[in-house]
Amino acid sequence: MSDFSFIQKTELFSYSGTNCIRNDYFHNECLLCVEICPEDAFNIVRSKLTLFSSKCIACAACIGSCPTEALSIVSFDPNAYSIDFKENSNKELSCKSTTSCLGAFDSHHYITMALQSDAMPLCDLSHCNDCVLNKDKKVERFIRFEINKSNSFLLACGIQNSIIIEEKKVQEENSKRALFKAAFSKVKEAASLEEDEKKSSLSMTLEYQKNPNKNGLPLKFLHLKQAIKENLTKFSTTSHTTNFGIFAKKEIQFSACTNCGDCVQFCPTEALLKTQDKQGINFNLGNCIACGICDHICKTDAIETVEGIDLVDFAYDRGRELVHYEMVMCHECRCPYPYRGGDPICDRCKEYHEDFSKIFTLAKDF
Repeated sequence: MSDFSFIQKTELFSYSGTNCIRNDYFHNECLLCVEICPEDAFNIVRSKLTLFSSKCIACAACIGSCPTEALSIVSFDPNAYSIDFKENSNKELSCKSTTSCLGAFDSHHYITMALQSDAMPLCDLSHCNDCVLNKDKKVERFIRFEINKSNSFLLACGIQNSIIIEEKKVQEENSKRALFKAAFSKVKEAASLEEDEKKSSLSMTLEYQKNPNKNGLPLKFLHLKQAIKENLTKFSTTSHTTNFGIFAKKEIQFSACTNCGDCVQFCPTEALLKTQDKQGINFNLGNCIACGICDHICKTDAIETVEGIDLVDFAYDRGRELVHYEMVMCHECRCPYPYRGGDPICDRCKEYHEDFSKIFTLAKDF
């Protein structure tokens, strides 16, 4: 990750610039939290994502949208909740009783809960339509999209039961003041827990992010991989022709790649790695978070995202070689370059000859 390291906090909410994919690569254009925040608390300042703490109300509606878990609140950790879900007698996910806003979850959490529990999550969306957070229906649209994405995945794998959406209409206090009351109530309740239990239920993600060997991979990815690994026998098939909008499979065009290594250097999760002899590139499907940095940084557009995934490859981190070259010495500049056939001359020298050869034509040759 980059050296742009800071944490901005309110009393209940925190944003880690270190973990933000927007700050990790200058040209990354991720705006997911900016677009979903109902209070416009996030803004781009000098190309960096910045939290305006005076506007943040710690509603948690933005947390699930962040691909790298740079956002968190004191009173609720969606990763801890998804892991503990199988032990909970109450399978209802409700912002009024058991969770924060369901915007804190994404498809990784829902699938993990669905696979590791005998009963499917019951998502209470009866409060969403009139919620003060749901401006322009953005929050509700995100929640439904992630649930539907999860159900599509489960159905394709042969899991017949689906995550349930409950929409019973209720009368309620639905103001920002009520949201603050609920948030502080959960913090107070959390403070009364035993220290070990509190650490497990509230700071699992924060503790994980302190691990120097995490390679930038979000904890929700590790949980999803473990859930798939433990439940492969439930799947009717593990090979699919689509990525479900959850996974990202990469290919590299041999004819276009120059083996410059920029995609490897800037990959935040080590999904792309140099081969042992440094003459090729390996790809680990289980580490790719679909940030798009490699697609953007490739000068020759050699990298592309393709549909189709094998869940065994994802769950067990089965890497594969995307491209490999024989390195030969250019006859012009005497520098090694990836050989693709033809005259042993690198692209730089070849381009130079094509653009400037006329300059060196002797007068007698005119």
